[in-house]
Amino acid sequence: MSPEIFNAKTARAGTHSQKKIGTSTTTPQFHPHAQQQPQSHSQPQHPHHHRRAEDYSTIIASHKPSTNSLASFAIRPAGVTFDSQEPDEEVLLFLRQHIIINIPWLIAVALMIITPLILLPFFSPFKSIPWNFQFVLVLSWYLLTAGFAIEKILMWLFNSFIITDERMVDIDLYSLIFKEANYAQIDKIQDVTVKTGGALNSLLDVGDVFVQTASEVPEFIFDNIYHPTKVAKLLNELMIEEHREELEGRVR
Repeated sequence: MSPEIFNAKTARAGTHSQKKIGTSTTTPQFHPHAQQQPQSHSQPQHPHHHRRAEDYSTIIASHKPSTNSLASFAIRPAGVTFDSQEPDEEVLLFLRQHIIINIPWLIAVALMIITPLILLPFFSPFKSIPWNFQFVLVLSWYLLTAGFAIEKILMWLFNSFIITDERMVDIDLYSLIFKEANYAQIDKIQDVTVKTGGALNSLLDVGDVFVQTASEVPEFIFDNIYHPTKVAKLLNELMIEEHREELEGRVR
């Protein structure tokens, strides 16, 4: 084979090899929109999807979460939990009796504090008692007063009503060592009634909410609570949502 023919074949082979290399090393061009298009399709909702409370309740949507631990009406209160609460159960409303119910016992405590100061100086038999016994008697009286006040404060703080997205809870503290809690599912509620009486209660928006249920406890009474109409409206919204969940198969 002559050198000219060999060189020509070699040159053609080199050119062909370069074309193959050039083809194999060419970077493919990606079109971002073409790649993202399949991801733009929304996934169908799960049939058991649980809606957020603000999506179906105007009461929850119109109030900010509460951080006041002494509030009588607290929407989505921070840090409030209770026994037997489910992991995915949300506390929507925390209630306790309006603070005005504390006025009578506060007056009683004030009278108990000033009574020894007013009466004892004019009580002759008390003056005849040695001073150390006088001190013990006065101290015992004020300890009794303090105990009475502390018990009333604790009962006001812990006698509470809780409404979650699944049920309502009535917690009653009868003494420092005895507590009772009653529960009823939202779908067991049959009737909700609001009662408000008196000029002061109407002015402060304080009243009672009576809830008839088909549970073990036939009636729940939320007495002397703030915004009773809003409480009743929230319960009605929860009842409607529970019925809608049942129809759509979203019952948990």
